[in-house]
Amino acid sequence: MFKRSFFYRYLSPYAGRLLLNAFLRVLSAVFTMILLLGVAPVLSLLFGRIDAADAGAGSGAGMRDALSETVIQGAGRWVQALVTEHGGVIALGIVCAVLFGLYFLKNLFAYLGLYLFTPIRNNVVARMRDDLFERLMVLPLSFFAVQQKGDLISRVSNDVQEIDESVLKQVQQVLTDLAMVILLVAGLFMLSTRLSLIVLVILPVTGFITGFFSKTLRRASPKQQASQGRLVTQTEESIEGVKTLRSYNTVPFSIDRFKAESQRFYKLKVKVLRRVDLGSPVSEVIGTLAVVCILVAGGYFILERESTLSPEAFITYLLTMTMILQPAKNLTTAYYSIQRGKGSVRRVKEILFADEVIMEAEHPVGIASFGEAIEWRDVSFRYGDTEALSHIDLRIPKGKYVAIVGPSGGGKSTLINMIPRFYDVTSGEVSIDGRDIKEYRIDDVRRLSALVSQDTVLFNDTIYNNILLGNRHATAGEVYKAAEEANAMDFIRACEHGFDTLVGDGGSKLSGGQRQRLGIARALLKDAPILILDEASSALDTESESMIQQALERQTGARDRTIISVAHRLSTIQHADEIIVVDKGRIVERGTHEALLRAGGLYTRLCKMQQVE
Repeated sequence: MFKRSFFYRYLSPYAGRLLLNAFLRVLSAVFTMILLLGVAPVLSLLFGRIDAADAGAGSGAGMRDALSETVIQGAGRWVQALVTEHGGVIALGIVCAVLFGLYFLKNLFAYLGLYLFTPIRNNVVARMRDDLFERLMVLPLSFFAVQQKGDLISRVSNDVQEIDESVLKQVQQVLTDLAMVILLVAGLFMLSTRLSLIVLVILPVTGFITGFFSKTLRRASPKQQASQGRLVTQTEESIEGVKTLRSYNTVPFSIDRFKAESQRFYKLKVKVLRRVDLGSPVSEVIGTLAVVCILVAGGYFILERESTLSPEAFITYLLTMTMILQPAKNLTTAYYSIQRGKGSVRRVKEILFADEVIMEAEHPVGIASFGEAIEWRDVSFRYGDTEALSHIDLRIPKGKYVAIVGPSGGGKSTLINMIPRFYDVTSGEVSIDGRDIKEYRIDDVRRLSALVSQDTVLFNDTIYNNILLGNRHATAGEVYKAAEEANAMDFIRACEHGFDTLVGDGGSKLSGGQRQRLGIARALLKDAPILILDEASSALDTESESMIQQALERQTGARDRTIISVAHRLSTIQHADEIIVVDKGRIVERGTHEALLRAGGLYTRLCKMQQVE
């Protein structure tokens, strides 16, 4: 059962240390029980029920009848021997010193248990966070299309932290408290079976009340975490779009929307915390009620004519019962906390166990180079219920410059995203050099292509390192050459620190055209045989665009590189070897620029709209 649980994969490597930790916790609980049971002989000594005259006579009658052959009886004989040999005062000092030693050992073993568990707990959290991030990096793009970025960030940060605080932190407490409760309950039975049976009647009532409150807590906690994720999303979106919000005078709207979600989160948080806070007083009230019941019953048993329970045994019983209340209360609090953490566990599991649509073959084939052609054979693709591509047949030979054009939303980007397997076909087949790309190793397939998208992603690092991302093993000369070919050297030289200039968060210190040229330089540095341009020149000015086109044409001719370009600006693709016109998920026209103009179809209308001849 545990092997199928969520935490097995994280805790199983530490099975030995966890067992040792549990053993240390049990030892701590054992010394606690011995400490408590040792109180009775001290009380007997103080109440004058043990003196030198009793030496060798065994325990007092009341204790012997109540406890039979128990730990207390042995402790009583030891105390009697001390009184006989040293007198009452010295015997009391020795007993108190022994009790202190037991208390020290109890806390020593408790600390050693914590010492062992703390690195385990933190390592589990670190591995869980690492697994989440790694999973996010391999999930298909279709997964992110239906998720909020802020919510995903919240799961990696807040939900993992919540699991740590609400589940893992409680586990170490439960190990101690559970052992303590079990052993102390055993001690209660040693002291008085009849009183302990009354306790066993009360315990199910406690469990029922605890379970009732935990159900509502389990339902409210995931809602709270989801609301927190929406807050992160709104914060991130508003910061990124602050210029747009100000230009349209919609800052008040954004503030009101954030405040509304913040208020919703506040109410959910209060609801959850009130449930958690209620657990402690409820358990305390029930515990006090139990003590009252024990006082009534114990008093009755002591006042019986043939009492089998001595006063010192009853006081020890009450003391032990009181000691049980705190760990029992902790167990209740831990139960509430774990129920709260279950919401975060569920949200983390949704990512860790999300369907990885892009799966590698069981025995993948390696591919080192691109030799012949890329081919789509009767390819169709759906986003949920929406059909994006329908029965596409297309072949792009090596070394060709192919442009894909058409109205927005026609399926152009979806078509090219199948080459590096960002999407997999719903039906049909995409092949490279005659073999279905699903049969190749995914890393090998992606190594064959370099992508430059419309929204170039730059990291908060130097210009040099952002270009170097295309090939981590490239030399400085190769980086400079790629920047030169992408027409980026002029603005790089103009920067205060040149290639060592920090680009800011997302490239915020650069213009759109500058970011795009760095993206192209990165792709050229990769030196992949297939260059995919998804609106790559859309942010460039006319002069830079022309120079980029010349550079790309040189790349095609000099290195036999295959270029596939998705473009809206038709002036940039007039010299393509073939132009593919895609509309509503289908290829409606194909041919050279001149041939398509003569055909007078959709491409001609698009050219007229852009005044392209």
